[in-house]
Amino acid sequence: MGRTRGKRIGGALSFFDGVTQETVAPFYPLVFMDDFVGADLVIPAAASEESGCHWSKKIVGAAPPTVAGVANAANGVMACTLTSASQKQDAGLYFGDQRNFSVEQGCIFEARVKLSVLPTLVAEAVIGLYGDWADGPDAISESIAFDADGSGAITCGTDDDTTDSGQISTGVTATNAQWKIYRIDMTDVTNVLFFIDGVGVATGTTFAYAATGANAILQPYLGLYKASGAGVGTMQVDYVKIWQNRS
Repeated sequence: MGRTRGKRIGGALSFFDGVTQETVAPFYPLVFMDDFVGADLVIPAAASEESGCHWSKKIVGAAPPTVAGVANAANGVMACTLTSASQKQDAGLYFGDQRNFSVEQGCIFEARVKLSVLPTLVAEAVIGLYGDWADGPDAISESIAFDADGSGAITCGTDDDTTDSGQISTGVTATNAQWKIYRIDMTDVTNVLFFIDGVGVATGTTFAYAATGANAILQPYLGLYKASGAGVGTMQVDYVKIWQNRS
């Protein structure tokens, strides 16, 4: 029997893998998917975006940290890596502050990620949707994301530039060998839902996102950051999928 199943995710028919819970085909008006396959292993730097490339990389630090495709990786993998140099570092994969995805239009975000080197010390990994880049994920005005700060313990939270939920424990701790599927369902902005491997997490907290207009239009951001010190971390990203209604 095949693994593909169908159900409604966020109000529309979607097909998903019944074993891994990966969303295979969401039937929505606007769908973005990137599996990071092909010869384009080099990601252009922020402010030097290139036509035909969805992503740019934000690199802070002289060591330097890196954001690049992994050569010959099955399924296609992008890696964000901090070094052990004692300095501020940022290794971010994002849209260069081009914000296209609207929380007000029932947006759903999903990514398959492995923390192949768990964050240590003050190193922090983030996975989700954000506003414009700032110096450190916590300094970005708007966010709906998962977080792993100094370990594999996963938290999640929302910040609409007025109300910050703080980081709420998901009860899930990732190991450096585990691929996990992180999904955020923003179908109801008064009750944003977080899932890991298809299971709802932090269900005892109600996450609301009240911002509207430009503050509700976000971009994907995945990567690692540290304010200082010798902390390390590597995030491997297998895919990013985002879908929503047209209006």
